[in-house]
Amino acid sequence: MYNVIQLLAKYGAHILFVVLEIICFSLIINYNKAQKDIFINSSNVLTAKIADQQNQILQFTRLKNQNDSLMIENANLIENLISIDYASDKIPNPDSILNQYSLIPAYIINNTTHLRNNYFTLNKGSREGIRKDMGVVSSHKGIVGIVRNVNDNFASVISLLHSQTRISCAIKNRLGHGTLVWKNMDPLRMNLESIPKHEKIAIGDTVITSGYSTMFPKGILVGKIEMYNAVPGSNSYNIVVRLFNDLSNIQYCYVIQNRFAAEQTQLEKEVENE
Repeated sequence: MYNVIQLLAKYGAHILFVVLEIICFSLIINYNKAQKDIFINSSNVLTAKIADQQNQILQFTRLKNQNDSLMIENANLIENLISIDYASDKIPNPDSILNQYSLIPAYIINNTTHLRNNYFTLNKGSREGIRKDMGVVSSHKGIVGIVRNVNDNFASVISLLHSQTRISCAIKNRLGHGTLVWKNMDPLRMNLESIPKHEKIAIGDTVITSGYSTMFPKGILVGKIEMYNAVPGSNSYNIVVRLFNDLSNIQYCYVIQNRFAAEQTQLEKEVENE
């Protein structure tokens, strides 16, 4: 009580002034139509601005959930595209071998492109089903790497931009297949080797995954032929491929689950050991 009295004694005049101002302001608004209309209009404008700011804040807080939802939907679309690529005259039923692939959406939380051996890190790991040697794509139009190491919550991926990268690829609508490698420290270009010289190829031809591995299904786009020449003393071309993806700018990706990968790998090992 003493503190209240002290407060009133010290700031009583100021408090009285504010109270009287509020009373006068209220009287002016309530008994003058013009001023009342101005006050209502100004209040509405201020309220609308506050509501707009609140809405923007709420939208920002929902962005992560919206992004996650869009990535899941995009993963489903890519799975359907892969299935259609494998289908002959109709879309396969869910129990078909043509639906052996599913995709796990993930965010890239660390990435290098300037080193000789580049890696990137995903924000998902074994808890979400990611395993070593799974292929990683950024969309239906670009492979980005292969899973190297995994723990419960994260996965380390060998980037395409790595000296040990070896991806089996083919040229769309052509026979034969070759190996995609990274040689020249250019983040937008790789080399396709072992394509026989008797194959007819042209600048602008599309390079796709061959499907000759458990990591990537057939038909995932890689890039376009930018230039090529015959290797002296060799029966194959050296082909420069310009990648569809700029790996320095990717933020989202999809890890490919091949539900028959273990079965295929086991069979191939048995054949090798015979």
